[in-house]
Amino acid sequence: MSELRPRRAWWILILIGLLSLAAAAFLAFSPGFRLAPPTPFGETMQVELSAGTHAIYVTPSDRWGDIDCTGTIADGGDVQLRPDMTMQGLLVPEAWDAQGSFVTATAGNTALTCDGPVEGGRFTVGPIQSIFDIAGAAAVGVLAVVLLILGVILRLVRRRPRA
Repeated sequence: MSELRPRRAWWILILIGLLSLAAAAFLAFSPGFRLAPPTPFGETMQVELSAGTHAIYVTPSDRWGDIDCTGTIADGGDVQLRPDMTMQGLLVPEAWDAQGSFVTATAGNTALTCDGPVEGGRFTVGPIQSIFDIAGAAAVGVLAVVLLILGVILRLVRRRPRA
């Protein structure tokens, strides 16, 4: 009787593990690549934003509480910046600290200004990175590592000579 076992299951596990690892990296780092060009403190940034929630990031933020950000959104209203304890800073391609988030009801041009007693400070706007996004990326990363380890174990067991 022929033995029923998958001959190439190891490479499928390794392939899925590598794809999961790439997905985890994308989830963790993609917001940092979708930021508007940075603007020095004291200057006004004009940026076209879609409707929805956006985040303001600053660097450096040695004195986070002393940095003040204001602005006008597309519908003529003022930016209502709200601190969010679940927001996380961005690390790639550059370190940015979360200052707060705001909502725009309509798409259009938004004017933002941040200022504070920080030498060489800059600010930018982009997507929100929350602690839940980081946790999701970490969970996918753990799954990827488990699949890669299982794939390697299956490959090593498959190579073992039969007695």
